[in-house]
Amino acid sequence: MSHLVGSGYRALGNGLHEAEMVARGQFSLSEVRPGLLLHASDARHQRSVTTRMVKDRSINFSVVLAGGWRATLGGRPLASGGSSPQASTFVLAEPDSWQKHVERGDRARMVNVLVSPEWLEGEGLPAGDLSGLAVGALARRHLWSGSWRPSMRSVAMAQQVLSRPVYSGVLQRLHLESRAIEIVLEALATVTGSVGSVLPVGSASVDLRRLNRVRERLDDETGAIPSLSDLARDVGLSVRTLQRRFVEAFGMSVLEYARRRRLELARGLLERDGATVAQAAHAAGYAHAANFATAFRRHFGLMPREARSRA
Repeated sequence: MSHLVGSGYRALGNGLHEAEMVARGQFSLSEVRPGLLLHASDARHQRSVTTRMVKDRSINFSVVLAGGWRATLGGRPLASGGSSPQASTFVLAEPDSWQKHVERGDRARMVNVLVSPEWLEGEGLPAGDLSGLAVGALARRHLWSGSWRPSMRSVAMAQQVLSRPVYSGVLQRLHLESRAIEIVLEALATVTGSVGSVLPVGSASVDLRRLNRVRERLDDETGAIPSLSDLARDVGLSVRTLQRRFVEAFGMSVLEYARRRRLELARGLLERDGATVAQAAHAAGYAHAANFATAFRRHFGLMPREARSRA
């Protein structure tokens, strides 16, 4: 598949044997539209290996849900992932060397979207549009990289890419394309400093800072979800304004975001730490394991005990 993203792909050191198991799990790399590539991985490596190639010009967007990756780009060290979901971007304004190393037992549950400069230009970057100018400038910043905490909306898009197929044929391709574009949209808005553009015209940037404070509090807390009145009072907004602005900025209600965040945390506890279903339910704020299991299955498409079996 490597020809889709560059040339000269090879393993270093002892190399790889044709019949050797390198990783176990799910892996895909496809071009969902010319210039828009989607890579999805939910796998655990069975052996240590270092690979090298020359990657084509592109902007690379990554949402890592668990595990991560370590690499060098043009000789510069890069890494993404950690104990919580992480998003990152790096830019190749010209082809350059890419070297990636994985250790036996490393986990990678992530979605990467790669877009070519031609794809960006095809979407239209009008000269008089400030956001278009910012995106165009980003595409020319060779070896630029950045990382941040993704919103639950991006996390949800990545989870949907990794879940079982929703449709078949061309409908499934369109489904994946729409999720990839959502991930690119948030990442571009973040790295170009225009996140506020997702809010209606006239919204003050201070509102966005307040909303991010609410989101960070929901990300950091476990157990019972704080009340809307408590969250609104903490950032100096009315409950009604908080609810409306949060949906406008992040595409879901405060309650939905908090529930999704806690379910993602619970999945990490089950898969990464081997927590019991009862412990994961408590961390997610559910008093009854049965209610937790129902919400978990509805969100991820599998039961908590299935997630725990992957630990």
